[in-house]
Amino acid sequence: MIPPHSLEAEMSILGSIFLENNCIKKVSGALDTLDLYRESHRKIYRAMLDLHRQKSPIDLVSMAEQLKADGALEEIGGAAYLAVLVDYTPTSANVAHYCRIVKEKSVARQVATFAAELADKVYGENPSEVLSVAKARLQEIAGGLDGMNGVSASDLLSFDHRQDQYRHFVENIDRERFKTSFPLLDSYIRGVAPGEVLTLAAYSGTFKTAFLQNILLRGAEATGLYHLFFSLEMPAPKVFERELQIQGGATGRDVEYHYRGHRDSASVQAGVDRAGSHGLIVCDKPRLSVEKIARYTEIALQKYGKLGAVGIDYLGLMQAPGKTLFEKVAHISAEIKNMAKELRVPVILLSQINRAAATAGGEIEMHSAKGGGDVEAGADFMLGFWRDKADTLICKVMKNRNGAAGMNLEVEIERETLQFIGMKPYKPETQRQSRTQRIPF
Repeated sequence: MIPPHSLEAEMSILGSIFLENNCIKKVSGALDTLDLYRESHRKIYRAMLDLHRQKSPIDLVSMAEQLKADGALEEIGGAAYLAVLVDYTPTSANVAHYCRIVKEKSVARQVATFAAELADKVYGENPSEVLSVAKARLQEIAGGLDGMNGVSASDLLSFDHRQDQYRHFVENIDRERFKTSFPLLDSYIRGVAPGEVLTLAAYSGTFKTAFLQNILLRGAEATGLYHLFFSLEMPAPKVFERELQIQGGATGRDVEYHYRGHRDSASVQAGVDRAGSHGLIVCDKPRLSVEKIARYTEIALQKYGKLGAVGIDYLGLMQAPGKTLFEKVAHISAEIKNMAKELRVPVILLSQINRAAATAGGEIEMHSAKGGGDVEAGADFMLGFWRDKADTLICKVMKNRNGAAGMNLEVEIERETLQFIGMKPYKPETQRQSRTQRIPF
């Protein structure tokens, strides 16, 4: 009898990895080499894993060279069979389903093999010992399916495991944390680590989008890493104009006239030179869901490597299931947090304030954001932009996973060029006036 297997699913998995190299992360987390039935498929998969560890592209040329070096190219059917795998798979979207099929067939083969071994053991051995061995082995085999069901013993972390993870975390954190580039603010929140979410809620007209662009551009310049900006509100040309304003210290009119040929601008050219030297990636597709944003982020990770941060402008324009605003916001907030953790990227999410807060005015609070508690629940850090009666722009640290909250910082901004200059401790207008009043004797 032929052991359980599915050559079609195995071919689809290998073809999916050719189509989208990033698939190998999902596949390697679900399947071992021996889970594949056909020996030639095992050799191909092993070569793919080798290329992945070398951070080399997994394509027809690289695979042929790797298999040739392994002495296995002719054994698997040559370069022609690799081309067959590419043509066999129309899309990589169903790779998780194919992995489950292959894993289940592998488990079935292991059970069948063990059942045959067990049949030999029952004659002449102590039944209690046979049952004990059988139970342990079947539990071990069943454990192979745990990862496919989203549950694994490796998810249960002992103190030593947590200590090792933390040690690795602090050793790499300076390279991985996203910094806003405002020293005072960064000293409070200590940066946004991969898997964490910073949400900025703001009144209308407080330059929240410009702030996001400023910190993404500064992050890209400081780290040399690509930063990804989802602009659900502004089209890419407007994002580009603002980018040159921020990077060159030009006005929007300067940028437009420069590109229309009306007059050259040294500040615009400086912005072009500066912006072009590092990587801000922009996606201006409207009405995106969290799932689509996650998919675009995966594509960016595959194409550009590690990302410094992902910025989203803004929550209110995202698509989500649900009949009410609160249901939609709850879904978006939870899934954005899941995306940040699964893809290991820092996320900065913009949010508007609710109608009641906008009507009341005054100092911003966490409940001022649209969706209120649901927005706060999904955020590790939460900032709020508001203005006092003197029209001073203020950034409030409303939630801080790494320390104290409640501080207000005065924001210095060049409004014509949208350049954020710095932040300093905020002193209310009443305190400023008191310093100028004479003390009577």
